[in-house]
Amino acid sequence: MGRNHRVVSKSQIFGTVLCSFLACLGISEGRAQGERYSARSTLSVFALYSNDSSHIILGVSENRKLAGIGAGYSLRMAGNSFAEWDWEPEVRPLQLIQEPWARGSVDVVQAVGIYPAGTGPFDGQAMKNCTSATTVATTQVAPGDFYTESITQQCYSRWTYAGGISPLGQRVSFAKRHRWQPFLLANAGFVVSPRDVPHTDSSRFNFTFEGGAGLEWFQDHRHSWALDYRLHHLSNAYTGEFNPGIDSQIFRISYRLAR
Repeated sequence: MGRNHRVVSKSQIFGTVLCSFLACLGISEGRAQGERYSARSTLSVFALYSNDSSHIILGVSENRKLAGIGAGYSLRMAGNSFAEWDWEPEVRPLQLIQEPWARGSVDVVQAVGIYPAGTGPFDGQAMKNCTSATTVATTQVAPGDFYTESITQQCYSRWTYAGGISPLGQRVSFAKRHRWQPFLLANAGFVVSPRDVPHTDSSRFNFTFEGGAGLEWFQDHRHSWALDYRLHHLSNAYTGEFNPGIDSQIFRISYRLAR
């Protein structure tokens, strides 16, 4: 009886230890699943693209494409298990703007009065869509004063480099205990280019602002990917002679690393 009693006691001890160990594992796993996917600060790199532009907010320049790469820094300002507010400035060292250009000549083939015959070449950005064509038109400006001109136009596109900073970024993300987290964002800054954008006689210095929403997926607590959609506006705020502006719909993908 004593020997059997000792065997039972050892089994009970072993069972107790095993159950305690498994219980601890369960508690640890539950805590890990309940932890927030959040960090005090985050570094990110991103790529963006917009295939077209149109009048959405304020801009009137159409048929512009945007592409670029950049980097960002995110700092948590406030948050809880449901939502988090981050300050998120960005630097965009490489942003490309594709613009439609028109090259050709205006030939006054017949003129009466104050309009002499002649040829005038032109080469510059098109405000909207550009069509390669030759058109002939006669215009009367006063009794006895008219002229006929032939306009030959060839269209092509040109990429313009721009670089800038967006220091006013704000981001609010939700569902912080989940791997998939939706977020809202807004940002503002400026870009500088070597020639006037988006049209001749506008400005080489332009302001930008944007707003949108996206979704972030966490591989683990330090690494994540984000995809977002943004309405983006670029203009010189009438600091230039002409302010046509560009409104774009941008898609952006980011890789984020928590520190």
